[in-house]
Amino acid sequence: MKRIILLSGFVLTQTIFATTLTIYNSNIALVQESQEFEIKKTDKELEYNAIPTTLINDSVDIEFPQAVTLYSQIYRRKNLTQHDLAKEFLEKQVALHDNSNVTLLALSGNNAIIKTKEGKVKTVNIADIVFPSLPHNLQAHNSLAFQIKSSKTLKANVDISYLAQNISFSTDYVLNLHKNRADLRSWVNIVNNSGKDFKNTRVNLVAGEINRAYNHPTPVAYRAKMLASDKESITHRAVAGYHHYALPRKIDLNSYEKQRIKLFAHNDIAIKNNYIATMNNPLYLMGERSSSVKREIELQALQNELPAGLVRIYTKDAGEKLLLGESNIANTPKNSPVTLTIGTDFDTKVTQKMRSRNDTNTHFDATIEYTVLNNSDEDKIVTLHIPFNKKRGSHISSKLKYVYTKGNLVTFTLKVKANSKRSFDVNFKSSRR
Repeated sequence: MKRIILLSGFVLTQTIFATTLTIYNSNIALVQESQEFEIKKTDKELEYNAIPTTLINDSVDIEFPQAVTLYSQIYRRKNLTQHDLAKEFLEKQVALHDNSNVTLLALSGNNAIIKTKEGKVKTVNIADIVFPSLPHNLQAHNSLAFQIKSSKTLKANVDISYLAQNISFSTDYVLNLHKNRADLRSWVNIVNNSGKDFKNTRVNLVAGEINRAYNHPTPVAYRAKMLASDKESITHRAVAGYHHYALPRKIDLNSYEKQRIKLFAHNDIAIKNNYIATMNNPLYLMGERSSSVKREIELQALQNELPAGLVRIYTKDAGEKLLLGESNIANTPKNSPVTLTIGTDFDTKVTQKMRSRNDTNTHFDATIEYTVLNNSDEDKIVTLHIPFNKKRGSHISSKLKYVYTKGNLVTFTLKVKANSKRSFDVNFKSSRR
């Protein structure tokens, strides 16, 4: 059987693959490659060696010209190891590093049992054996073989596509705060743990959760490299409910390497600080309790779609950068405001205290005093969420306005001046049934 071997452009040959890599944020990539080659009428098999170790072999799709008929595909896994090589020479003559010829009798782990010309039996390491040749049935790489028949000799392009695992990307953000404004930087991190180097490759990224029918391996270690240019930008468009990002230029993406590429940047974004406390159900409060206050930042709606990712939030204190916290962004459409949780606000506390209790056999009746303490040097707008039912017979009385949010949360929003506190009472009534 005569074979055509497609030599990859990843070595120095005259034939170069055109490669496109479309990476999804679910640890999988679609690889598309093409090459011009000559096929003869007498050729029966085409062997394709340039495949990753994480190839999903039943995802392969290859296109031939009409003159070529494809019969079958064979996936051949790499099987060239010291032990595999040694097995092929059992009871045959091999050599040692001192050029002495011996007979290979048996194998035991990494050791081999040999017999010398003098009839002595010894144990040596397999690595010390010199083999006379490479058996034809052993191969140093994974490969695909296609059984074909051609009605004529021709030159044509062959296009092949397949899915490979352990190629992935993730998005992260850096948010620098300047009082009521912020600068946002977005980065894409591409990891290739497929076992194959991709050279001079066009890379596309698809944000969105695609449905997968099975689990896939976890990526392993990588080297890191950063690429960024203010003159080059990643193009974007929406495709079938997903978001497609194209890198501005071709890159080399070597195996076990991570590349960090700037996605976009926005300066001078308007932000709003929110301070939120979640209280206890007033009908079950006993005595007095304090609650911490969570700080959130609300960013104005941006013109960019935001792929899901980690956000690190910084500010400057006396000219030195300070990490305020980390948060996560879900896949967010453009023109949508973004709210990020920073952490607990150290200078703000809320106390809830039972003022009176007048329960009856048919109703709960509790009056609670809420006190918001602001020990910072700036005024703050604080929101209190109080869980309380909305069933018939429930009643709330307070001098401060409130609304219901998220179903059953009684929500008060009040301004508390710097270095001061503010208190208010709320009466809650509810039937026992």
